[in-house]
Amino acid sequence: MSGEHWFGAGWTEVKLNAISAYSTFFTGAIGRKFDIWYVDPFAGTGSRSSEEEVGGIFEGEPFSTIEKRYPGSAARALTVDPPFHHFRFGDTKKQHIQALEELVAFYPEKDAKVIRKDANDFVRGMFGDPFWSDPNGRGKGSRALVFLDPYGLEVKWSTLEALANCQKADVWFLANLKAAVQQLSHDHAKLDDGKRRALCEYFGTDQWEAKFYSEAPSGGGLLSFMDERKKRSASKAEIADFHRNQLEGLFKYVSPPLPLAVGSVDDYFLLYCMSNNPAPAARALIAKGANWVIQKYKQASHHKSALREGVR
Repeated sequence: MSGEHWFGAGWTEVKLNAISAYSTFFTGAIGRKFDIWYVDPFAGTGSRSSEEEVGGIFEGEPFSTIEKRYPGSAARALTVDPPFHHFRFGDTKKQHIQALEELVAFYPEKDAKVIRKDANDFVRGMFGDPFWSDPNGRGKGSRALVFLDPYGLEVKWSTLEALANCQKADVWFLANLKAAVQQLSHDHAKLDDGKRRALCEYFGTDQWEAKFYSEAPSGGGLLSFMDERKKRSASKAEIADFHRNQLEGLFKYVSPPLPLAVGSVDDYFLLYCMSNNPAPAARALIAKGANWVIQKYKQASHHKSALREGVR
């Protein structure tokens, strides 16, 4: 296959294992009752390449670095058993689209389509269609598992609103806390219009600014006026809690996060399962599956080397 896609590390495999586990739960739980879709608007190439260290004293071999290729979310979804009935993969890069098209060509019996479109336009266009948005329309018997796996803060709040409004999607969303914190300058004066727009899209409100910044205490003296400026007072945990509260205002169900350790820093990515299904029994089933997945992978998500389950 064409299109090498270099990204991620052990935590990436934890994330993909978690999505695969929930996919199997999802298809097994409702695949006989509903027409089920897998939707991945950030599909990349369908696989990922990574460098990995092997050898050492426990393997009886000298240390060396090898290149390995792992199945990504799209490749894994196509092999879930019981299967999904429909697949929609998206990306904006020509080389990624080519690789995805080569991937789905291996499964000519499946209804799998590749769409070259901005992820937000992809999702809003699809789930804003009456097929999904009309509760009594042609899509009444359809349900979707949507995986939002952005590189940064690309997911717009209006995209989440479209998914919440359709009420027929289980959404797994990778909240990029690292990217949000990077935009939240410690010095309030360094917040520019671009950062404000990105953060308003991420949080779904402009209230974060008043919540996260406060006047810095003055130390007195002739230059004390220089200290009389706003500084970021919110911790990383408080920023994450604020975001989760915003998500809970949009979706009836938001799972506890599956925190992913990246390098030497914990919890810089938070993986949530969300649903706005109006039926309490359905939401209880979704919560059961999500909690099972989170408990299954929570310990592995905190290991810096992470879990290698399913990638040997």
